[in-house]
Amino acid sequence: MKMLALYFFRVKLAIVLGLALGSISKAGDWPIFRGPDLNGISREAGLSGEGKAEIIWNADLGLGYSAPVIADGRVIVSGHDGKATDTLFCLDEATGEIKWKHSYPQPLADLYFQGGTTGTATIDSDHVFHVARQGELVCLEAATGKIVWKKHLQDDFGYTMPTWGFTGAPLVQGDVLYVTAGESGLALKKADGSEIWKSEDEEAGYSTPYPFDKNGKSLMIFSNKRAYVCVEPDTGKVVWEYRWMTRYGVNAADPIVTGDYIFISSGYGKGAVLAKWTGEGDPERVWQNRDMKTQMNAAVLVNGHLYGVDGNESQDGTGLKCLDLMTGETKWSEEGVAHGTMTVVANQLLVLTEQGRLEIAKVSPDGYQPTLSQQVLKPRVWTVPVFANGRIFARNAAGEFVALEVK
Repeated sequence: MKMLALYFFRVKLAIVLGLALGSISKAGDWPIFRGPDLNGISREAGLSGEGKAEIIWNADLGLGYSAPVIADGRVIVSGHDGKATDTLFCLDEATGEIKWKHSYPQPLADLYFQGGTTGTATIDSDHVFHVARQGELVCLEAATGKIVWKKHLQDDFGYTMPTWGFTGAPLVQGDVLYVTAGESGLALKKADGSEIWKSEDEEAGYSTPYPFDKNGKSLMIFSNKRAYVCVEPDTGKVVWEYRWMTRYGVNAADPIVTGDYIFISSGYGKGAVLAKWTGEGDPERVWQNRDMKTQMNAAVLVNGHLYGVDGNESQDGTGLKCLDLMTGETKWSEEGVAHGTMTVVANQLLVLTEQGRLEIAKVSPDGYQPTLSQQVLKPRVWTVPVFANGRIFARNAAGEFVALEVK
């Protein structure tokens, strides 16, 4: 009897441990826009720069530019049907099979572009958070897509919708959900969406809330149409505001903070600035130029150099560029990428050109020399590729979505 009891105990223990381990995200997961470290760099190694990219599975999402997020075997990504409906898809990471869908009314909103989804969802353990362009904010069960709670940034909080709609990715920190809205953000209880603090009404920017620490203090940067604003995340109290006026109010690229330095960039001819902030007073400009104009996606900082797409879509001269962070000096430029996108995986640049060509090259300030170049999508591509658990996930504006492996 003792042996039998011991056997059942071991079986139960194995089941419990299995369930527990199954709920833990894998090291290669990418649960939020720009990755787990919010810097556009994958923690994962193993991206081959040689061979051929093979499509493992594909899906049709509908119109949009929303990036995928991946965790616990789920891929969450959204698209628009071209008529009046957005859909948030949950796909099986291994097979592409649809696990659930969450659809809701949403106008195409094709203002100066073909329209569709723009914001990216966030996976936080058992829940998914998502902001729609009209301001619908929803918390869903990650396993089923069931609505846990929903709010509306216009109706419930009185915020004015930005010209191209609310966007960016919701950010979870502990029990708090932060959303880009108003003058300098909105903080809610992630359990039920109830308000913790809110900033004044203002047309928000299009970036994701950016957390950082300074002198042992937690801080967060939000964007609005005229500035980037640093706040205390517990209270929303403004610490500083860096005025940054971009045409049409499109402050979309996330800032980059490293040590005492803050890098901000935007498109439409505005350019970039490196500011220094030691924790006292306001940030002070180190340099400013027009050599890195990130219209939509932020640059990536690696070993003191910035890698990003400089210029506007459909504009001659737009391309991938490398800049020295401390001087603003251009190290190289590659116009063949046009208004494409990129991510960094270990020491590799994972690039999608605007025309849908996958390129992989070593991260280097000395030049851009792809060791793999292959057409994988039809034009046009403005959405950053994601590398998670050994696979590349990529989409185009029309909604063609592929999971690739380089073999």
